[in-house]
Amino acid sequence: MATSTNPPTRTGTQHQEEATFRNYDSSAAVKYAQYRFGWSEAFIQDNVIKPHISAGGELNVLVDIGCGPGNSTRCLAPHFQAVLGVDPSPAMVEAARAIPAAVAASTTASGEPIRYEVGRAEELHALPALVELWADKHGKECVDVITAATAAHWFDMAPFWASAAQILKPGGSLVLWGGGGFYVDPATTPNYAKVQRVLDDFENIVLAPFATEGNILVREIYAGLPLPWDCVGGGEGDADPKLKELLGMFDKEKFERREFNKDGKVAPGEAFVKGWKADFDAIRMSMGTASPVQRWREAYAEQVKSGEVEDLVDKLVRQVKELFDEVEEGKGRTWVDCGTSVGLLIVKKKK
Repeated sequence: MATSTNPPTRTGTQHQEEATFRNYDSSAAVKYAQYRFGWSEAFIQDNVIKPHISAGGELNVLVDIGCGPGNSTRCLAPHFQAVLGVDPSPAMVEAARAIPAAVAASTTASGEPIRYEVGRAEELHALPALVELWADKHGKECVDVITAATAAHWFDMAPFWASAAQILKPGGSLVLWGGGGFYVDPATTPNYAKVQRVLDDFENIVLAPFATEGNILVREIYAGLPLPWDCVGGGEGDADPKLKELLGMFDKEKFERREFNKDGKVAPGEAFVKGWKADFDAIRMSMGTASPVQRWREAYAEQVKSGEVEDLVDKLVRQVKELFDEVEEGKGRTWVDCGTSVGLLIVKKKK
């Protein structure tokens, strides 16, 4: 793991509203839940729970933003007394609510179920659920930890930080993380160099025309994600004194950035922090949930249907199979150890 405190950011880019996931229907949301994975207990402990409690934080209330069907929310829930998952997509929230706690094997520390609500990251302070659950505080400064797993690259960051500042307790933690890139384990992958080159070309050439600013931010594991102090001193931050005041509630001195498996590097004897063993069918399905892949398929739907163009994921799997067959240890191989790079940001509200 690498750490730093002052990464470069993209402060002049225009926010681009995410549409692919927000417009999901219920079947697409269920498929997303099935083929996207949560996070390990060790990752949650080391990067969310321990940094928060070591600074004197409590584990009463968690709000998980961009929760989708709740895959990451359920990993976090056992550590908190009350948990609220928030997503702008009604279909995603419906899918999250439809997964019974018994099946998900996860409830809150108090035994209460996770609550899921439709809402925007930029309007957390206006969530009716917070006002309802913590009426004595009118929903303000009632949250111990705010998380967003592979979601913050879709937020309009200045209003998000300002809204988060209003609901987060003094000394509370805001933890954002995301996984970027698609890599294979060099220690277990036959014909590794050629396979990884094909995967890199898939992302950097095939998908590039269909990548939005958000996709680029997460691919670069949040190196350019605007932080609260980046949003002050230009544009909105100067124009709105209230916004500037809210952005100033975060503690720049306590900011921390962590990186895992950057550029797909895996130390000998170790594994990806965000990794899994997948057969080719699982790879097809999980890659199919990526928004650039979905945009490519929308653009080439007629050509694929007519047989003029091969589906991009089918082509990728075919290429990997062919590369496996070039070497003896890859012949007949139907699975791969794969993973992503991960960038994680810890931002504290001033006490």
